[in-house]
Amino acid sequence: MNPHGRVIYSLLAVGLTAACVPLEHHTARFENKWPATTITRLDVHEVNGTIAVDGNSPAEISMVAVVHARGVNPDPKREYQGYFTTGLDGDTLTIRTKGDRGIHFGWGRDVRVDYELRVPPTVALKLVTVNGRIETRAIAGETAATTINGEVDIEATGSNEVAAKTVNGRVQAKFLNDFHGARLGTVNGRVVAILPPSASFTGDFTQVNGDFEAAFPLNIHSHPGSRRVSGDVNGGRYALKISTVNGDIKIDNTPPTPPTPAAPAPPAAPASTPRT
Repeated sequence: MNPHGRVIYSLLAVGLTAACVPLEHHTARFENKWPATTITRLDVHEVNGTIAVDGNSPAEISMVAVVHARGVNPDPKREYQGYFTTGLDGDTLTIRTKGDRGIHFGWGRDVRVDYELRVPPTVALKLVTVNGRIETRAIAGETAATTINGEVDIEATGSNEVAAKTVNGRVQAKFLNDFHGARLGTVNGRVVAILPPSASFTGDFTQVNGDFEAAFPLNIHSHPGSRRVSGDVNGGRYALKISTVNGDIKIDNTPPTPPTPAAPAPPAAPASTPRT
């Protein structure tokens, strides 16, 4: 056997031995808060993990981040042990997971960060992940949500435009009170849009394999030679664009969310009878 062959096999053996060594797992939980007086935008970028944003925090932005790391050791000298970063730039709060810009940890090494965020409802959102679910609740600001392997579940008041897309997963967008336009898309999955009955939109719906269902009375315009339909509802003021390759499209409606009734006042205590 020639010496070059021996070197190649030796390197292969070292690689296989290293791959069999169990990697350490680390778990950590981090919390932080920022006053929301000057923050109007939130950008979250990660690779592996879920992003959940709730718009029921009028005065501040709060974050709970749970880290699951395999083969990537914490760095106690760095903020959040080096797993992710946060930063303020003008009116924008940015949260980035380590590795979101193409840094590869190596064989079997990865970091997953699951974020739970509470924000004022008017904050604009840009949410990006690769492997994970994105979810929002009670958001009034402009929203852009992008993932590759995961579902997108948007709940918005409808005061601003929404863009949501994935490759492998379902997309659902529910607009509670109004509608100001949306672009929703996936490749492998179903797309559901739930709008209030008063929504005024022009629909443009494209699919290859799947069914189409609409609760609104659409004046359908078919496009011969393609699986695309379009139509106007209530005057067609805003654009609703939906696309999927393998999945159904459903356009539903729901009544506006009623205001939460005030809690009843507690009964008055019975008057005490004075002693004689």
